[in-house]
Amino acid sequence: MKIDESLKKEINEEMEKIQVPSSMYEFAKNIKEESEKRTDIKKSTVRKRGWRKSQFAVAAVISLGVLTGSAFLNPTMAEVVSKIPYLGQIFQKPIPEVIWEVLENEGYKTAGIGMGIWEGKPQFDIQLLGTEEYVSQEREKVLTILTETLDKKGYDNYELKVSYVKEVSPVLTEIMKQRERLGDKLMRDLQVAGYTIMNVNAYSPVVEVYIPIADEDKKVEIYKVAIELLEANDTPKQVQVITRNVSEEEIEIMWKPLMLSIEEEFFLKKEYRVADIKYSYKLEKVTITIRTNMKSTDVKSNETVTKVRKRITEFLDSEEVKIRTENQKYELIVQDKNGNDFPF
Repeated sequence: MKIDESLKKEINEEMEKIQVPSSMYEFAKNIKEESEKRTDIKKSTVRKRGWRKSQFAVAAVISLGVLTGSAFLNPTMAEVVSKIPYLGQIFQKPIPEVIWEVLENEGYKTAGIGMGIWEGKPQFDIQLLGTEEYVSQEREKVLTILTETLDKKGYDNYELKVSYVKEVSPVLTEIMKQRERLGDKLMRDLQVAGYTIMNVNAYSPVVEVYIPIADEDKKVEIYKVAIELLEANDTPKQVQVITRNVSEEEIEIMWKPLMLSIEEEFFLKKEYRVADIKYSYKLEKVTITIRTNMKSTDVKSNETVTKVRKRITEFLDSEEVKIRTENQKYELIVQDKNGNDFPF
């Protein structure tokens, strides 16, 4: 559909005002590419941690749905996680997808589902399409439905927030489509020009071009070519060229479903006393750091730490997981609330 000049002008103005976090864009791209089961790292998308003051990675399902009017839930990822032993037996689908389906079955239109740590506690941010009056009227019913759903999963460490979202405007929808087309075209053009490009994020005024090389001369060259290509297409923008380590990205992609499984289990159950989980993906080993909200002097701290270590090591040492991770070495660190390591 052709856009008239007045609408095109409005879109261009709005594109410069609205800045979408790159983590949301990249998660959306992950969804599309995950199902293709690609192995070529040149086409892979960098995964970021999004709005993590402290968040679990599955939180990326958050409100990009608000901007696009659709849910970025990943059936392929859900199927992978459901086949993971031990932790996978606890849930068959990632909890945001479960929540989404429950609400849809109850007749609600969901715009986005966010999960994150807020002031030390896991929080779900459920965004429903509708008027403020409608959502206020339905809030208690929705909270009851979701509480029952989470309780059945054995989850007892969370807070629920229900908010409303208006229907997405045609202008904003067109903005998002234009940004996606711009990113895809620039990525193709750079690849045709002979450059290895991992991803392009054109969702903000500064276009981010991700490459797998650290050579500064090559980065400058790609920067200049990207500027020229954008100007030639009558879409002048600022450009930033960002280097990503290919090997470490491949490792993160391989481990991501396992981390999603671990995060859901340990954040949403009080018994583990987990405050944060961080990862380091290196060639020599993957490091998982679990920070608890316990003091080292707490009476039951040793018992809880032992339970956390046992649960995770049984999971990661299982034959199925070793095959998935190609038997890569890992290190598990459990810390007290001050960031001090608990002794083994």
